[in-house]
Amino acid sequence: MIGKIFRAIWTGVDGFRKVIHLVLMIFVFVLMLAALGSGQTPVNIKDGTVLLLNPSGVLVHELSAGELDLELLRMNDDPPPETLVRDVVRALRHAAEDDRIAAVLVDIDGLAGGGFTKLQDIATAMREFRESGKPMISYSSWYGQSGYLLASQADEVFVHDYGGVDIRGMGRWRMYYAEMFNKLGIDPHIFRIGEYKSFVEPYFRNSMSDEDRQSAEQWLGALWGEYQREVTEARELASDALDQYAANLTEALEGAGGDLARVNLEAGLIDAIHNDETFKEYMKERFGDSEDGEYHKVGFADYLTVADRENPPYSDDENKVGVVVVAGSIIDGSAGPGAAAGDSIAKLVRHAAEEEDIKALVLQVDSPGGSAFASEVISGAVATVTEAGKPVVVSMSSVAASGGYYVAAEADEIWAYSGTITGSIGVGAVFFTAPRLLERIGFTEDGLGTTPLSEQGRIGRDLDESLRRQVDSQIGRVYERFVGHVSQGRGMTFEEVDGIGRGRVWIGSDAASINLVDNIGTLEDAAESAAGLAGLEEGEYSVERIKRKRPFLTGLSEFFQLRLARLKQRLGIGSEPDRFMDAVQQARKILNAELDQLAQLNDPRGFYYHCGTCAAY
Repeated sequence: MIGKIFRAIWTGVDGFRKVIHLVLMIFVFVLMLAALGSGQTPVNIKDGTVLLLNPSGVLVHELSAGELDLELLRMNDDPPPETLVRDVVRALRHAAEDDRIAAVLVDIDGLAGGGFTKLQDIATAMREFRESGKPMISYSSWYGQSGYLLASQADEVFVHDYGGVDIRGMGRWRMYYAEMFNKLGIDPHIFRIGEYKSFVEPYFRNSMSDEDRQSAEQWLGALWGEYQREVTEARELASDALDQYAANLTEALEGAGGDLARVNLEAGLIDAIHNDETFKEYMKERFGDSEDGEYHKVGFADYLTVADRENPPYSDDENKVGVVVVAGSIIDGSAGPGAAAGDSIAKLVRHAAEEEDIKALVLQVDSPGGSAFASEVISGAVATVTEAGKPVVVSMSSVAASGGYYVAAEADEIWAYSGTITGSIGVGAVFFTAPRLLERIGFTEDGLGTTPLSEQGRIGRDLDESLRRQVDSQIGRVYERFVGHVSQGRGMTFEEVDGIGRGRVWIGSDAASINLVDNIGTLEDAAESAAGLAGLEEGEYSVERIKRKRPFLTGLSEFFQLRLARLKQRLGIGSEPDRFMDAVQQARKILNAELDQLAQLNDPRGFYYHCGTCAAY
């Protein structure tokens, strides 16, 4: 008996010893990986350094990629798929006051685009940098319309002799599927309230409706006017210079023998034509080191790392203005960064309500809307902040329409840019049945149900009148709830909101004139206003972004993968690219992107506050 007791004790002690041993082994392994994997070349910023402003991918307010993905891209010298707008702005502001930075070189070859207001934020920071008296030079092989808005802010704009500037104006084109569905035998059933609610139109029309065309002409024209103003003022051109350029491009190209760069030069869009070698010599002459003749440059991401280490961002432990980002289509459920999932966003908003050090909340909205249910979940969470006695201010970015407007409507203040696309107060739904298609290919359906409702909504049966009436009744209530929600938040009558609603899209400057927004300004303006509403003076608070945290096991897994990848890189293991796997990965990304779009239509009732018109802006 005593022997059994001692054996049991020893077994427990031995098990505990093994656990401790395993923990120590893991700890030592982590230290070894950290020592081997962290040896990266330090960034050297010497006097006369040129800051390379080279945003890549899409401009965003919140990254969707994890640390592992981004670090692996950096290790392979691949550009990241997204760039944070605030990182570009902060780098420019640091550089303006940093005596070691002699100039900024703008290279937008890797820029895939970004919403108009995001471009405006960076353009403003570029103009502020130029006020420091330091030169800003832009050189790229090709300027798309988005990239050229940034390039035009530079003192000098150069282009490769085989390149050019591609300015086409604003447009909106969509595919329409009605005839295709008819030929296939698929029957779309459309429900909407709001003659301007056009996101359902491609399913039952073959062309734009008159209402959609009228609305698009208005906001696209206003947006194009904003773009022209930004460019022509920066380049000191006539206010209609871009209209004239577009109208005469064909003849100008023919006269220049197809040389687009020359046409751009004659139009005043660029200052000179270079190739890579002549431009490099130009930069060496202006900013070259007297010792080696080369000019030294640092990427803005690396520079920002150094700048933040030397001058850590101010943080106030007691008084904070929290910022929650609502970016992308609003979907039901939970998701990681980069998706506006209702439950996930609501959790962040409730955190702002509960934390004592957060005195006010700024909701940064960059969304065309989506799930009506998820929009309601987010709006309900925003109400808890108000109930906690804290002010809520909304900062609208490029798009804050339909569900994006719904989550903003009851804020104490709404700020927008003059080029923000907003409004689209309406609701729509679409369901499909395909009895003709199924019959044609030989499928039949049979069964039974306990009530008449059991057979409703099946893809192999026509939509019966009873179900249609049910959906009509519910969608009417959803629209009334939307209009009533805006009416209460904006202090307007139901009729006033309905008059400017019906799914119609408005540009920020027009939205301000009809009381959909309160002020025109930036995120910083909105944060300053939120602090003022909370009784905080300048210098008494810090602005803190409330972020979604990655699960512990996910973070631990990424940590080990990242350290191993760095170790393999230093040892030269697996450095040869696998072209086949690269192709597979690319195909997987394309497929995932298509599936992600389908997954976003996940409202539990199938009702959407969604602005299909403005999702691309």
